[in-house]
Amino acid sequence: MNYVATFKGEDVRVKVEESGPGLYRVRVDGEEFEVDFFSVQENIYSLIIDHHSYEVDIDEVGRDQYSVLLKNDHFDVKIVDEKKKKLAEKLGAGASGRQEIKSPMAGNIWKLMKNQGDSVKEGEVLLILEAMKMENEIRSPIEGVVTSMAAVEGSAVSAGALLCLLNPVEN
Repeated sequence: MNYVATFKGEDVRVKVEESGPGLYRVRVDGEEFEVDFFSVQENIYSLIIDHHSYEVDIDEVGRDQYSVLLKNDHFDVKIVDEKKKKLAEKLGAGASGRQEIKSPMAGNIWKLMKNQGDSVKEGEVLLILEAMKMENEIRSPIEGVVTSMAAVEGSAVSAGALLCLLNPVEN
């Protein structure tokens, strides 16, 4: 799996491949590590990285946000699947004004989270699109109001199909 980890405002590409039970090959910005990973208890993990042992406390503090304690040092890290990050950037980068939310891929409308007339905050889930047995959250790129909901639960949509219209909040 490919991920993007954000630490102190910097993005780092991370690739993780399982090489055996509890064993992983991890590539961080091109540098490769052999990792032996074991869950000691909830949120506490034992890692052996290139023959060095570490005990790590990892707490999920928000969506894709983690608090990591390693050797008395604290780190706040955001880790996102690389495909999800690219999709989010494609759907919402620099959005302003009236928004036409279109399906990024063919799939089925699994669940509507918002309806016509509902207020939404930036980043709030509008609907869930199921494609290739994966649930994809379609989020609002702006704070606004759903002025039209074309998506219907249970219906199939093609890539590029209009899902809904959003008008921005007027200040």
